[in-house]
Amino acid sequence: MDVVMVTSGFEKPPWIFKGSAVYQIHSVRVDSVRPFIPKEFKVVQNFGYTMGGFFLANYEESPFGAFDELVIIAAIVKPDRSSRAWAAKVLVNSDEARDHGRKVFGLPSQVANFIKYNSGTRCMLKQKKSKVISPQSKAEGFLNINGLGFSKLPNNYKDTQIREIKEEGAPNSWNLDIKSKAPNLELNRFSINPRIKLSLTSLSGLTEYNPHLLEYTCQIETRVRVVGTSKISEQFTPRYEECEFSEHQNSPAADMKNLMIETLENSKPLIAVEFNSMKMTVDSPTMVSKCQ
Repeated sequence: MDVVMVTSGFEKPPWIFKGSAVYQIHSVRVDSVRPFIPKEFKVVQNFGYTMGGFFLANYEESPFGAFDELVIIAAIVKPDRSSRAWAAKVLVNSDEARDHGRKVFGLPSQVANFIKYNSGTRCMLKQKKSKVISPQSKAEGFLNINGLGFSKLPNNYKDTQIREIKEEGAPNSWNLDIKSKAPNLELNRFSINPRIKLSLTSLSGLTEYNPHLLEYTCQIETRVRVVGTSKISEQFTPRYEECEFSEHQNSPAADMKNLMIETLENSKPLIAVEFNSMKMTVDSPTMVSKCQ
């Protein structure tokens, strides 16, 4: 397999992102996610199931400033001898991050609003920035314990509404609700939350933004721990009158969008891992010129 480095007019690599994230892995049916995978790719599967899920990150520092990102992972694919993750959708609340994802990595990136709130508190966001509605509660005060491996309820454990900002000519937009669970206090009571290094390799491209097949690796240094799994769905009700949401679109693209959301909503979450004090280094992707 021959590769060629991909260059761009953005800030020179490597690109460094610092913040926190939750990586949740689901067991999904291959026939449900097959429409999101290039037909020439083999899907890594076991008894008709593969691994999908999502990566929900809050970057406090990046080449594009602070922003949020949701990556919907359709499956683990095998275009050659190696297995990598394949993203079906990427949502960010930064124009610069969207453009970088499209032009450099060929990702299906779109801009969205990220609204974070504690359970029972919701409000529509008017701009492309994340907003946390966090009234003090006895529960949060209880969680603010030093030396036990956890602290005040972080952004990752606040429910998150994500509404894609529909671009002109786009056939549909994504509206998601991710209901997170706080960490299991008994499980994490004496956890050390070790700092580890890991490498996550993914494929991208084959989109209108970049027709080539690309490969890139995220080098991550982070503290990790297992947390409760989150529920992802499209059914959420606005609490305030100003919260207006677009209706479903009856189009092939809308059907594909609904299929992906329903796949995650009805699939079984296997594990969720929290990345804290995370530093992610991403180098320029390589262009895969031939698949074996």
